[in-house]
Amino acid sequence: MRLFFAVLLPIELVSQLTDLQGELKSQVTDSGVKWSKAEQLHLTLKFLGETDADRLQKVMPVGLAVGEGRIPFELSLGGLGAFPSATRPNVLWVGATKGADSLVSLALQLDELLVKYGYKKENREPTPHLTLARIKTYSGEAQAAKALKTTQVGELGTTTIDRFTLMRSTLKPTGSEYSVVEEFTFE
Repeated sequence: MRLFFAVLLPIELVSQLTDLQGELKSQVTDSGVKWSKAEQLHLTLKFLGETDADRLQKVMPVGLAVGEGRIPFELSLGGLGAFPSATRPNVLWVGATKGADSLVSLALQLDELLVKYGYKKENREPTPHLTLARIKTYSGEAQAAKALKTTQVGELGTTTIDRFTLMRSTLKPTGSEYSVVEEFTFE
């Protein structure tokens, strides 16, 4: 099964994000742009990829260990960005502002502990972001680059993060479907 660790958001913040997507969709209309569905909006902490049942039993204690002793933190989302750049965007995203350092700390701790179980260590520090869309065509890139120049995104909202989840991604013809495997609360 394809797995990843993530932070899920409350419905109020997801609603703000889908409103922003609606605004962007009016400017970025190319069919090569794939918009994230509301139920898929999350902040990825660590992508694990294919994980068999034996390895899953080793991953679960890592999630518990990372949640232990961690205190809840406030997380705000805002700003619009792109990977790899604003002039040639392949991904449109909203960033984490307040609380971004706590999110990075969480991701780095997961990354460090998972290396012991054969997962590859990330090459660079994570950029806390939430993917709004993936762009597959040149005309989509051009439209998105123009939208990035003209769209200002302030703070969308703040929430308290007191848990993270291990998610399963199932590939289907209609796109990926996500389901929660386990939830890890901060203790």
